[in-house]
Amino acid sequence: MNDLGSLEYLKLAIFYASWLYFPAAAVLIRVILNRSQPSKIVAALLLAPLTLLAYARFIEPRILLTVEHEATLARCFPEAGSARLVLFSDAHEGLFSNAIPIGRIVRRVNAAKGDAVFVAGDFVYFLARDRYQQTFSALASIEAPVFGVLGNHDVGLPGPDVGADLSRALESLDVSMIDDDIEAVTLNGSTVEIVGLSELWANNQDRKLLERRGGSPRLVLTHNPATIEELRPREAVDFLMAGHTHGGQINIPGLTCALMASACRVARYGFAETERGLVFVTSGTGMVGLPMRFNAVPRIDVIDLSWRACAQGLASRGP
Repeated sequence: MNDLGSLEYLKLAIFYASWLYFPAAAVLIRVILNRSQPSKIVAALLLAPLTLLAYARFIEPRILLTVEHEATLARCFPEAGSARLVLFSDAHEGLFSNAIPIGRIVRRVNAAKGDAVFVAGDFVYFLARDRYQQTFSALASIEAPVFGVLGNHDVGLPGPDVGADLSRALESLDVSMIDDDIEAVTLNGSTVEIVGLSELWANNQDRKLLERRGGSPRLVLTHNPATIEELRPREAVDFLMAGHTHGGQINIPGLTCALMASACRVARYGFAETERGLVFVTSGTGMVGLPMRFNAVPRIDVIDLSWRACAQGLASRGP
């Protein structure tokens, strides 16, 4: 982690200082049990918020849920079909050791029995380059085809730009990195187009990939869900998958979206129906900024996606 600046060292100081909760809690509990009533009240008033912070630091970041969803594409196709898609993002391996290990994520992914797995970027967060292979080695054991794109932290927005080295390491682990690329694949017996769009903040997405629409469902993988708002009418999407928001990471209803409008611009978490197509935003599994999560549990999302056949002789319709 030789790319760390003063801000990252401050974040690490907060990370390690959080262990002081345990001796502090022991002292406060002793006061509650043994001291006078006014002292008990003061100690309880201190212990309650400290314990809430400890939950956000030590417990919620280690919870990992697998959440299932269903969706149907708006457009119809020559043949009906379906696919089971597994999506996760924002692992942010590196600075904070309480990020969920990739091996644990992979076990959950394989248990979901998807037709394809999608990783919506931000693999690293100041992870030393010589640790890429070891840290992500478990990805090679995913039993379904894996498709990935880079996120803003992977390409130096902010932090060092490690995109090239990271992509090579991930490709060697059988992850198809599809930044600004398109692939036709067969999922559950149906042909689908999978388009990867590079990081929005880098301002070089090749959206010409979206201009020619065929007769197959078009699934788009990108990091930032705000990409959907940048698309023009001729840039066709049937279903866009993204991450980036962390579900708010510290999600206080009514406050998080007010303070971090960008995290809620399309959706903080879950589905969003937009003019340009259906979007799903996953909440990610790691952290940036503070080493905490609150009311934004790490998730792997499983989407049972289906599409219908057009009535014979009718043109396909939809966004």
